[in-house]
Amino acid sequence: MDFQTYTSSKRADYAALADVVASILRAAIGAPFRLQLVQARAKDPGSLKKKLEDRGKLDTTTLAQDIKDLAGCRLIFYSNEDVTRFQRSGIITDNFDVDWKRTKIHHPVPGEGDPKNLFISDNFVVSLKDDRTKLPEYARFSGLACEVQVQTTLNHTWSEMVHDILYKKPKLAGFGGKLFEAIEQRFETIMKTYLLPAGYEFQKALSDYDRLLSGKELFDRGALKALADCADNNARLELLERFRDYVLPHYDDHVSVFPEIKDGIIAAIKAARLTKPREIETPGGRFAGANAARVVNAACDILGQIRYVSVEGTFDAICEVFPGALDDDERKHLLDLVHRLSAQEMQVWKQAGPAVQIALVRKVRDFAGALAPVLPVLLKILEDALGTEVHGTTSTYNTMTFHRGSVVASDALRGVRAEAIDILCKFYSAAGSIDEKTQIKRVLFAAAAMPISSNYSNELLADILNDSARVADFFADVAATDDYEIIQSIQRKLLWLHRRNKGVGVAEDIGPAVLKAAERLDMSIQSFRARAEANAGFAIYNVLVGFECVFPPMWQWDSMRYEEEREYRSKRIDELVAEVTEKNADDWFKIINRCAQTKSDDLATFPSFGEFLRRLSQARPSITLGFIDKIERPLTGFLGIMLSGLAQSSQAAALEERIERWLAEDQYLVEIAHSLKFIQAFDGAKLKRLLEAGIRLDKEGVIVQVLETAFRRYSDGTESLIDQVLLPGIEYFTQKKDSRWVNLAWFVSPEQSFIHDLTSEGVEAVLQNLLHAPRIDTHAEFILIQIANKHPTRVFDFFEERLALSASKDVARGYEAVPYEFYELKKSFQAIVDHAVDTVRRLFKSGDYMFQYTGGRLLSAAFPAFSEELDRRLMSLVVGGTRDDLEFTISILSAYDGESFLESLCKEIIRRLPADDDLRNSVILVLDATGVVSGEFGLVEAYRRKRDALEPWLSDPDERVRSFANEYLASLDRQIAAEQRRSEEELEMRKRRYDHPSKNDGNQ
Repeated sequence: MDFQTYTSSKRADYAALADVVASILRAAIGAPFRLQLVQARAKDPGSLKKKLEDRGKLDTTTLAQDIKDLAGCRLIFYSNEDVTRFQRSGIITDNFDVDWKRTKIHHPVPGEGDPKNLFISDNFVVSLKDDRTKLPEYARFSGLACEVQVQTTLNHTWSEMVHDILYKKPKLAGFGGKLFEAIEQRFETIMKTYLLPAGYEFQKALSDYDRLLSGKELFDRGALKALADCADNNARLELLERFRDYVLPHYDDHVSVFPEIKDGIIAAIKAARLTKPREIETPGGRFAGANAARVVNAACDILGQIRYVSVEGTFDAICEVFPGALDDDERKHLLDLVHRLSAQEMQVWKQAGPAVQIALVRKVRDFAGALAPVLPVLLKILEDALGTEVHGTTSTYNTMTFHRGSVVASDALRGVRAEAIDILCKFYSAAGSIDEKTQIKRVLFAAAAMPISSNYSNELLADILNDSARVADFFADVAATDDYEIIQSIQRKLLWLHRRNKGVGVAEDIGPAVLKAAERLDMSIQSFRARAEANAGFAIYNVLVGFECVFPPMWQWDSMRYEEEREYRSKRIDELVAEVTEKNADDWFKIINRCAQTKSDDLATFPSFGEFLRRLSQARPSITLGFIDKIERPLTGFLGIMLSGLAQSSQAAALEERIERWLAEDQYLVEIAHSLKFIQAFDGAKLKRLLEAGIRLDKEGVIVQVLETAFRRYSDGTESLIDQVLLPGIEYFTQKKDSRWVNLAWFVSPEQSFIHDLTSEGVEAVLQNLLHAPRIDTHAEFILIQIANKHPTRVFDFFEERLALSASKDVARGYEAVPYEFYELKKSFQAIVDHAVDTVRRLFKSGDYMFQYTGGRLLSAAFPAFSEELDRRLMSLVVGGTRDDLEFTISILSAYDGESFLESLCKEIIRRLPADDDLRNSVILVLDATGVVSGEFGLVEAYRRKRDALEPWLSDPDERVRSFANEYLASLDRQIAAEQRRSEEELEMRKRRYDHPSKNDGNQ
């Protein structure tokens, strides 16, 4: 079609097409979109002629291809949000075929094009779908295209004026040039200074209005009362979040509605705990529904925002719901809310000093309920009341500043600290367990904490030292009778305070009040020390149990080196062993039992105690055998150590008789296996008997201990341990689909590990067990690394088997076939690229869109850096393979993050694909991937780098590559412009959410 044909006969068709497109869009655009106007027109011949002349195409015979807006339709929306909502709606793609090659998003991008080109519009080139053009009334529009412009009212106004003035610029040869430049500059200023900001201001106002209406709807429905009656926690969580976002900020009087909000929150939490989670069904599968903890988190967020409206009311609400918490997640959310309430918050301190802390400490003092269920809540409040630092934040649209400083000493602060200490002392005296005492003790020592910031006053320092002395005095009063574990931890803390206190007296500008307080603290610490050291039972316990013990020399020295401490302890252990006689054996048995009763999840707690028992057993075997005759738990847990000492004593033969009797009676099997870990002359045959007994009795604890001993002593035994103990033990756990043995073996050095002596059959037994591990963690990988040193292909195939197992129903939910990344194991795979690719290629089936997350993930984890060998092997598949090979390669590339090393393969794939092959779209997805980006315009920069990297494709000798590059670069241009606009809009709207230059954290 040429210009003459268009003006004489085809313009009417284009005008009719524009009207049809406009009518379709009017019908499709509903209430959610604030649409101001829809315009439709065919290109004016005069305007068209000028455009063709400017482009040197007045004689074109391909007018429909050269000019995309012969038919034009313009949608004019009121705000940016309306435009965004329309773009996301899919109305364009649902109703028309889109020519993406000619579609363009106009938005200024820094560094690209004319910086003065401020035209903003989404220009879609569309045509009617086939199902319409097959109808007689639409048949004449087949093959015709219409450009649909989507703009805001402000952008439309500007573009219309620019079009009429600048686009139709008069010829000004020798006249008015400077004035016209000024007009151009003024239009640029109008857009940048007025229209763009006005658009965002409109958007903010409309957004706020929408939020107001949404909140009003919830308010009118009585959202708070509906919380408890929700059908499930999914609905309850959604209602809470909507109430938080749309209702809570818009109450005019939070004080009057606080009781209603509090009661509604409490009712919602209690109802959530009675409601079982309901799975959420989606087209992508079933997902876990909201549990009570998520409801509690949202509820705490609401109460946290209005916590200062009624400090006492918030406290009461927390205390009411805390005892019923179902799990630690709930308790954590509630304790976080307590901290938000009771922390020394800077903005509050500036206005009211410690008023919040005073109110809360009084609530704790007057608390009339049972303490144990809410003790963590009360302790957190008292801990914060004793805090010596204030914290706060200020923020702008692009920064957040954290502030910290010390509290200001005052009578009010001294009073609230004193009252908090008094309450804690009462709590401690009434505590019913060591765990409770430990919690309270930790909070009491918060009174001794100095501010981290250094600009605190001498007056505050004196108060802290005096309060520290009060705490030391209290513990001195109980040092003679308290639990040994507690005394030991207090002693360590007071030693630290003693050393800190030495520095107070030598500091500059220290007033007499501080010196007096420091002297008082020192006297209090010495009083505690004297009473603790006079406690004979504790003195023994202090040597034998724990790793943070305080020995007398430590009070004089600034520090005690590890070697000195170990030597001192070893000497004291020998002295204590020498004190044990037949006459005082019963007393020592009581002491030993008391030491064994210490609860600990720390492996450093009992080495000294074990060493004492070993030496005692070796030096006093008859006494130890007497202890064993009446041994009970928890001392039974140390029987293995005692047996190892007895084995090196004069009673070794008597011990052997007992062990044989125990083996015959299936007694103390775990303890015997444990002792073999330490006995100098290793007995592999006995370990084998223990394993057989454990398997016969199906006692996992016995087999675990046998394996641990075998792993540790393998280098002292023989290779027969593999076949007689290790592999049978591992196979026992394989039958139970349990791989816990890995945690007992991974840290044994490769030189001393059994792995390097495994036969092929042994390797298979180990891999068969690991096949059922829920995930290959670093411990399991350490085992696999040792196997892969000799059998790298077998280890890679092992992951193929895990992938096959993951696709079956024989695995638990959460089974992870391939780790997110390999750490060291990937090094073992570098020499088996061909095997790895061939293995994964066998797994691939055409049309398997999940393959990139299975086989593709395996290959990308094994070769994250995409080695030259991998590139060579995949390139050979691309160059000499079938279409399935191309599809396979694309699936592998999809498992990466669009790194630049993928581009050469992508180009070769495009070179071999027909222009209409759907696989080209998959290549686009590979190229589009960016991985992690940072910054507000991170995606813009990532896309621009991709554009720069692929621009040389435009000059490739292959037409397929050039054509693809043209299409893809045009797509990138649209993505760049769209992402630039999205980022700018997000930034501008964030600015407008901060109505002031700075803003605190929103405390009510």
